[in-house]
Amino acid sequence: MDGLVIVYLLAFFGLNFWFVWLSAIRVRRLLHRDVFRPPDTDDGNEFFPPLTLLVPAYNEEVTCIESVKSLLRLRYPNYEVVICNDGSKDNTVQVLRDAFQFERADINYRDQLQTAEILGLYEARCELPPNVNRMLLIDKANGGKADALNAAINASQGIFVSSMDADSVLEPTALLRAMQVLADNPSEIIAVGTQVGLSNGSTIENGEVKELRLPKKWIARFQVAEYMRSFTQGRTALSRLNSLLILSGVFALMRRDLVTEAGGFLTKHVRSKVVEEYCGAGAHTVCEDMEVILRLHRFMLDKERPYRVEFYPHPTAWTEAPEVYNDLGKQRGRWYRGLLEVLWYHRKMFFRKRYKQIGWFSLPYQLFFEAFAPIIETAGYIIVPITVAAGLLSVQHAVAFMLLATAMNTVLSTASVLVSIYGQEAGATQERVLFGYPRVKDALLLLLSGFVSNFGYRQYLVWHQLRGLRDFLKGRKDWDKFARKGFAGTT
Repeated sequence: MDGLVIVYLLAFFGLNFWFVWLSAIRVRRLLHRDVFRPPDTDDGNEFFPPLTLLVPAYNEEVTCIESVKSLLRLRYPNYEVVICNDGSKDNTVQVLRDAFQFERADINYRDQLQTAEILGLYEARCELPPNVNRMLLIDKANGGKADALNAAINASQGIFVSSMDADSVLEPTALLRAMQVLADNPSEIIAVGTQVGLSNGSTIENGEVKELRLPKKWIARFQVAEYMRSFTQGRTALSRLNSLLILSGVFALMRRDLVTEAGGFLTKHVRSKVVEEYCGAGAHTVCEDMEVILRLHRFMLDKERPYRVEFYPHPTAWTEAPEVYNDLGKQRGRWYRGLLEVLWYHRKMFFRKRYKQIGWFSLPYQLFFEAFAPIIETAGYIIVPITVAAGLLSVQHAVAFMLLATAMNTVLSTASVLVSIYGQEAGATQERVLFGYPRVKDALLLLLSGFVSNFGYRQYLVWHQLRGLRDFLKGRKDWDKFARKGFAGTT
């Protein structure tokens, strides 16, 4: 048993240190490229394809106006905004109608992807920037975020669609940065994701981070370090291996025709043959951002078409992290439940020659080192004290083992944070570093949080992941959405 645990830990830390190395090389190259080819240079590039921003909204009356305003300030030559209200119980629709003069309109709405009932279609009559073709609002019965995204796709005209949240804010150059990655290999790239930053503690005005600061609460600091480890380290490295299975729902670009051809985002309303073949009739998940990317992988590999799913590590989108432990627990339980759902739906991809690196590397990694991780960690917390009490393991060896695991985990977090905040030169600007914290104190606290999070915070997340496992086994499908403070005037 001890030998299996040691092999598991060595494999986990070995892979993740490899990921750190791959991500560090990729980040360094992209930061250097930004110096010679800043995103602003493509501001008027007429060859960039038209885009559609898909904005699902549910009870977003606090954040929706600021978020939509940030979308209208984006620097991109040709795009449209399609907002879909998913049966909000608050005044989201009325707030949007008042703010942007939405009026009922006869727009071209295609029923390619089945959704919950459409209640109303609106078009903005306010003055829009010259690079924004139009802005639409769809009001529909509640069906979940994925259902809202499908409805927005039905009304969209862009070659690429961008999924995002109504409670997030995009950097003005977000679309340009993502499209620069796509322009490197336009014939094969079918989806592009970017890093998501946490806005807690920072000052955001007009959709831009005016002052990047670390949050005051430790719970939010822990999450900042977590996000850097997940995005800067994990997703950057996996994209280099064309093995990335998830692009954040906060912001990602995807080919509209392929998303539609593969059946759209997974909901109980979709009746696509591809969806029913892969996932079964009536299947749906709370992790639609991972499921749709994995289904695109599967679809393209089944069709034997060349493709890539890319990731850009520069933070282009900002969202709020929960600062209440109960909200955080609900969020992480839902994420873990969604991971299990997606792995179950696509279980036939495991270890099959047809699915190449996805079936032989990506999915096994997610299963053994993400899905099994909280179960194995919990087992360790139980087994180690029992073996010590039974005299099968000395106290000294048990303590040494726990300290080694903690040290290795801290080193990984520290390395990920350093890759994210290290400037290529003294006094580096945001263009020469992913996260340009102006205060040394913030950087030191961020490094410290990677160590402190091992004691209490990590165990709290494991507990809620186990609750997510229980909910998965019970077949629970609902969301545990938490309230946001909003960006306007926050620090």
